[in-house]
Amino acid sequence: MKKTILLLVFVSSLITNLYSQDEDCSCKTDLTFLDSKIRKTPAYKINKKTYETSYSKIVKEVTSINSIFDCHSLLNELLISLNDNHSRIYSIDPGITDEVNSNSEKLSEFKKSELYNAYPKPNIDLDSLQSVLNTKTKKNIEGIYTRENYMTIGVYKNKDSYKAIILDSESDFWQIGEIMYTLIPFGDDYLLNIGGGITSKRLIAYTERIENGFFYFMGFQKDIAQKNYATKTPSEDIYKREELSNGITYLKIGSFNSWNPTLTNAEKFYKSLEGSLNKRNLIIDLRNNGGGGDRNSNILYKLVRDYAKKNKVYVLINHRTVSNAEQFASKLSMLENCQLFGKRTNGTLAYEIKDSNYTLPCNNFIAVLTSKKHSKYLEFESKGIKPKFELDVETNWIEQLKTYINNNPN
Repeated sequence: MKKTILLLVFVSSLITNLYSQDEDCSCKTDLTFLDSKIRKTPAYKINKKTYETSYSKIVKEVTSINSIFDCHSLLNELLISLNDNHSRIYSIDPGITDEVNSNSEKLSEFKKSELYNAYPKPNIDLDSLQSVLNTKTKKNIEGIYTRENYMTIGVYKNKDSYKAIILDSESDFWQIGEIMYTLIPFGDDYLLNIGGGITSKRLIAYTERIENGFFYFMGFQKDIAQKNYATKTPSEDIYKREELSNGITYLKIGSFNSWNPTLTNAEKFYKSLEGSLNKRNLIIDLRNNGGGGDRNSNILYKLVRDYAKKNKVYVLINHRTVSNAEQFASKLSMLENCQLFGKRTNGTLAYEIKDSNYTLPCNNFIAVLTSKKHSKYLEFESKGIKPKFELDVETNWIEQLKTYINNNPN
């Protein structure tokens, strides 16, 4: 049965969305333009040899590409060779926005669009595939994953990558049998997840980790009854302070966005901390902090640095601690009385985006490329910042930290 499935996987998929037949508009046209921009980036200068090897391979494959889904996958695959996880390709079409979703006419029109129908539906016996994938343990990437009340996907090996196919869907926008993601291994046990935004169906790409049956970024899991506290914070607020029962102050720092209104709210929150952090233990929760900039994080860093001279600081990190939040965690880890707890971060911190977005020639994609490097963080790109103490994802992380603090008095 398994051999049959594998053979079916390689059968050509149903391609409904072809690139324009105009000779001036093809995936190769987009690739050539993208290559010209990549060669100006700091990441190219550092990873030139690896990039050239990848480009030589991809330039041969691109001539057979005739769908926007496959072109999007191929262009993002090329970017892996830069070891720069801020650089990604996205579809120009944003997909299902709130405006589209709330307007029946616009939604109906979108369902006729190239993007909506871009996702291939390979000729696979889904019942047979499920039978095989049901045998996979939590230690295997392959298997069946569910996002409760929304969707079930099957992840199976396909050559050197993985495919995620929809097995069941409660969404009006995703169809059973569609390939939702291609997952390509890279770095230190990371996966480049290339495919559709789960609520928008926009073609996107981002860094994922799958461990013990969990998609750390997108929230799919093999056992929906299993608790996952890796991303579960006690509040939806971006900034939150709470005084815990045993001499501990808890701070949730959900963003380092350096633009208003977030920056203004952050400044007010940090101002409220001045002179009032009077307990011996401080928990800083950076889970799900997608980053931002130093204009925001440096204000907090100075406060914590002064506090840590006489007190203890415990920092929570996870796979969704990204970019400037990773840099912040790294700086805190160098303070004498500060320790990191949780799970390894996203590994997206050595480069910076500064007005370097490009529309590719065929008007299907936007290329987001970086233009500045942070040399001191290069060793952590595609590896992440590791905690000193890993926490169990099935037990409340705040409670685990409180226990640790009580068992290790100052």
